[in-house]
Amino acid sequence: MSQVLANYYNNKCVKTILGEKTEFVGKMSFTDSLKINGSFKGSINASGLLWIGEGASVSANISAKSVVVSGTVNGDISATEKIDMLVSGRVYGNIKAKKIKISDGVIFNGKCEIIK
Repeated sequence: MSQVLANYYNNKCVKTILGEKTEFVGKMSFTDSLKINGSFKGSINASGLLWIGEGASVSANISAKSVVVSGTVNGDISATEKIDMLVSGRVYGNIKAKKIKISDGVIFNGKCEIIK
């Protein structure tokens, strides 16, 4: 049961999940929601929710509607709505969004910009 709940964010089920042992390199785009639990290198351009799971490693510049970080991101993050960095999150790059939440314990090394 807890595994199922681990794929919900704000009471919404994440539609696609890249598992812990998944390694992906390239350009990624999607419209709904995606959770990365493995490794990704490249670029991400999305109009939906991107969730970087705990233990995940992403080396990419990211553009999405909303981004949740509970893993590690090396690269800039731009969100049209919000960025939510959870306790286990690590971000090494600049962030830009309308709403930004940085939880206690997050490691963040970069510039932060709030947009209208």
